[in-house]
Amino acid sequence: MAFNVRKHLIKVQGGRFYLPVAARLVWFREEHPDWGIETRPLEFNVEKGYALFEATVFDAAGKLMAKGTKMETREGFHDFLEKAETGAIGRALAVCGYGTQFAPDLFEGNVVDSPMEPRAQERPSTTDRKNNCDSCGATITPSQHDFSRLRFGKPLCPNCQKQRTADQLKQAAVQVDADYAGEAEKNNGKHEAQDEQARKGQMAKPKES
Repeated sequence: MAFNVRKHLIKVQGGRFYLPVAARLVWFREEHPDWGIETRPLEFNVEKGYALFEATVFDAAGKLMAKGTKMETREGFHDFLEKAETGAIGRALAVCGYGTQFAPDLFEGNVVDSPMEPRAQERPSTTDRKNNCDSCGATITPSQHDFSRLRFGKPLCPNCQKQRTADQLKQAAVQVDADYAGEAEKNNGKHEAQDEQARKGQMAKPKES
């Protein structure tokens, strides 16, 4: 069955239709399961919060078919590294012919390669979101909230995240020490049993006349 492009289209800023990278990949793999995609970071700076990736598409014989680059920043996405890599893959596939007509980022003009934001009246309320640290009550940003929920299972401020990480490392160290002590005790028991058997063997030997 041919890939149904229309089924996967979404609307982006500017009113144009956009084919998500995941859908382009499915389409690409259905037609060319033996082709390959390689990615590499061209620039990556954690302190400055940006990443620039390049993606390359090869055919089964290793021939270069298309390239694409994408840069993202921390201001745009907290997972800017992954977003830059995904965007580069999407652009390379678009250059290769997969969703080209539905890739606004390839059009000339000021358009954004991201889904449309809901209108103000349609945006979900943020009053239910707890933008406070669950441990000390400090105010945290939405990105800190989301990261902490993903990493620790609840919203924590950066200081409490550090403390929680330190506690986890301490618990891991205690567990390692306990495992080591248990193994040592087990080995000592084996040695004591062996020594006891050796002593019994010596006592059982008949004395030479």
